[in-house]
Amino acid sequence: MDLERLARELRSFEGVTRKRPIRTVLRGLLSEAVGPLEGEVIADAGEDAAAVDVGDRIALLAADGIWGRLIERDPWWAGYCSVLVNVNDVLAMGGLPVGIVNVLSTSDPDECREILRGMREAARKFSTPVLGGHTHPDTPYTAVDAAILGFTDEDHLVLSSTAEPGDLIVFAIDLDGRPYPEFPLNWDTTTGKDEEELRRQMRAVHRASRHVKAGKDVSNPGLVGTLAMMLEASGGLGAEVHLPDVPRPEGVDLPTWLKMYPGMGFVYAVDGEREARRIGRELSGSGLTARVIGEITDDGIVRITDGEREARVFDLRSEEIIGVR
Repeated sequence: MDLERLARELRSFEGVTRKRPIRTVLRGLLSEAVGPLEGEVIADAGEDAAAVDVGDRIALLAADGIWGRLIERDPWWAGYCSVLVNVNDVLAMGGLPVGIVNVLSTSDPDECREILRGMREAARKFSTPVLGGHTHPDTPYTAVDAAILGFTDEDHLVLSSTAEPGDLIVFAIDLDGRPYPEFPLNWDTTTGKDEEELRRQMRAVHRASRHVKAGKDVSNPGLVGTLAMMLEASGGLGAEVHLPDVPRPEGVDLPTWLKMYPGMGFVYAVDGEREARRIGRELSGSGLTARVIGEITDDGIVRITDGEREARVFDLRSEEIIGVR
């Protein structure tokens, strides 16, 4: 394997480069003119969901918009993913979802019906009902956006910004899936499972979060890109990823796998082997595999290695992905 070529592919991957405009939005919204968020807000920018203390529980709030290219090619899958990606944001924070609201913009009745069919199916599968939203019936484009509410508590809350040098990196993933036909970089592990199987996985991820120091759900940037976002949020740390240890399904080559968006997958920073084993035990029986794939360093460089050679993917000392430290 040409590690240098793979590192260049991961660094320039569209799933990573599409994240970079986020820094412009953050700097426009979270400026000194707005002022810092205080009081009941535990975490905000740079996390998969905002975390707000509401007394005996912590509310999790997240929102996602679906890529226009996905809507054009498969409106049903776009509606389905508008629920799935939000559910994963809540799970990544150690929570369980309560419900979704959406904003649907379209003047095409056929696309509208397909989006709603996909959304309804995902809401059923993930036991996360659509509670309301807003419709733009006269736009010259089609777009679907959704926001989610979930809850967790202090024992289960997982942030992206709390990794430390020396932590182990754990990849938790459902290998039982398939590349989605219209989007081969989507590793679909959920459409073929019933709601009880998915509830079992969600509850297992929630239980395992007690043993996680920092984490994110693996999303459009793929495994290494998502890890880099977590390291950036944790102050610009580095990491070494051992490629031979990355769990991977049969029939999917490693460069493709590292770019895939899984239906259920998380990257965690963990305080030692004992906590990693505890995560494995919590996830056992749910269909998820958890494996240590590397360690976190203090030099700001995200590396991949095959055990003999290594290559630099990101240097967070001099570059940004979303611009959050």
